Amino acid sequence: MEFHKYGDAIHIPPEDFFDNLIKQVENLQTQVDESKKLHYDNSSNARDVFLYGCQVAGSQYLQLKDHVLPKLREGDSLLLMREPNNERDIHAISVYTIGGLKMGYLPQNNNLILSRLMDEGNLLFAKTKTFYWDGKDLELVVKDYLRA
Repeated sequence: MEFHKYGDAIHIPPEDFFDNLIKQVENLQTQVDESKKLHYDNSSNARDVFLYGCQVAGSQYLQLKDHVLPKLREGDSLLLMREPNNERDIHAISVYTIGGLKMGYLPQNNNLILSRLMDEGNLLFAKTKTFYWDGKDLELVVKDYLRA
């Protein structure tokens, strides 16, 4: 139990802080649910529409060598998750393996439209195209799709 002394500053979050937090959690849960549908959906009516191919950014900041290389294969499905509260990019979209390992981000210069599609409730995902480990960085090229 912690006691505060008289004069200690007590920080009170902004009025809408908890409402925004709940909204973000609900949005993430929706993305997770949709991603699970993607992984398990056997519907013959579903179509995967190719949108964009790109190299994943930011992998050099993650410790991926021992985690990714033994498991990554060409054509593997990858999850795309919105990060609307990312300090560097409000349109940030992170890339994860199905097992939940973060691989990096879709490039900032081309994520505006994709982030808006995701914010409107569309299911976007990626598949590995090519990858190369140079000893430090993972060069991962992915193809991004819309589940229609």
